[in-house]
Amino acid sequence: MKTIKIGNVKSESGKINYGFIDAMDLPTGTKDRIPVVIAQGKNEGPTFFLTANIHGNELTGVAVLHELVTEDLVKDLKGTIVSIPTLNPTALRLYQRHPEYQDEDPNRQFPEGPFARPDEDDEDKKYPKPFEQVANLLYSYFKKYADYHLDIHNHSLRSVPYSIIDRIFYDGDDDKKEAEELAKKQLGMVEAFGAGAMMTADFPPKKYLNLKYHRSLSGAVLNSLRIPAFTVELGSNSVLYPEIIAGAVKATRNLLRWAGMLNSPKEKITEYSVPIPEYRLRRIEHPRANQSGIIKLLVGPGEKVTKGQAIAKITDIHGRPIGEGIIKTEYDGYMIALRDQMTIYPNMGIAEMGIRDVDEIVVPMPPKK
Repeated sequence: MKTIKIGNVKSESGKINYGFIDAMDLPTGTKDRIPVVIAQGKNEGPTFFLTANIHGNELTGVAVLHELVTEDLVKDLKGTIVSIPTLNPTALRLYQRHPEYQDEDPNRQFPEGPFARPDEDDEDKKYPKPFEQVANLLYSYFKKYADYHLDIHNHSLRSVPYSIIDRIFYDGDDDKKEAEELAKKQLGMVEAFGAGAMMTADFPPKKYLNLKYHRSLSGAVLNSLRIPAFTVELGSNSVLYPEIIAGAVKATRNLLRWAGMLNSPKEKITEYSVPIPEYRLRRIEHPRANQSGIIKLLVGPGEKVTKGQAIAKITDIHGRPIGEGIIKTEYDGYMIALRDQMTIYPNMGIAEMGIRDVDEIVVPMPPKK
């Protein structure tokens, strides 16, 4: 069996071993230590990285990985699971999205890879920010060992579980063929996760890059390392729902079956249900308010809606309707996530919807400037 060493933990055939990556020295004399669990079967197989909690208040993935990686699993396992229950321990401890030492989204700090553009005037590029340094260290382990990757997130308080299909960028005809093969594997992974989450494509290519999704962990693993990977958003953040955990554990085992790491029959997810759209979706923040007011939602997460349907009521603070008193959708689609707050301001989104995706998954790299 292939020996894998990450931080101070080393794989052993037929065993689960536990340890840490020393990620960042803290000013108080302690270290930010990222926990690592390596579970290795007795038979050869792929190495599957499973990660969670890069945003400290997104909790479900921690519980899923705890429930998944057991002695019983290892008895039947072919290959190796590298489980990282929290990628961001300081944020988990503080119950916040960002690490304590960098007030920026940690899931936009991974290496740019082929998207990097030389900029001699950008002095900051010579000095990676604190979590960028952590991200570079984590990335090096993926580069060395990973065959597949799943990153587990939560969206917001009122959201439906959904998987994200990343755009895959190519440079030239030869690279396009490789990108198309990678896209097939990514889709296979998402389909294997199956009923654990509704399937959606990410934002259109230009917005995907503008939002730095290529520098998310799964985006960088997929687009820069060319390793099959995807992100799943398992519903509400900041709380644990036992039924979501139980269903997601089954879905992740089904993913391991797809990778040839388990021989047991596929499990049916009965703990909860998600919509099965008749076309590929992409995300969009919609509908939006055109003035300030108080909103009361008229739909729920996962609900199918049609163009012109009322999504929310809008009133003034006295409860009187503003304008027509309702906010409508301009698209057919599905409600992915709904606004948590009652108050709203002009141009702010009421919800995030999934609408028909008209862009290709495999797309050309942007021109170099």
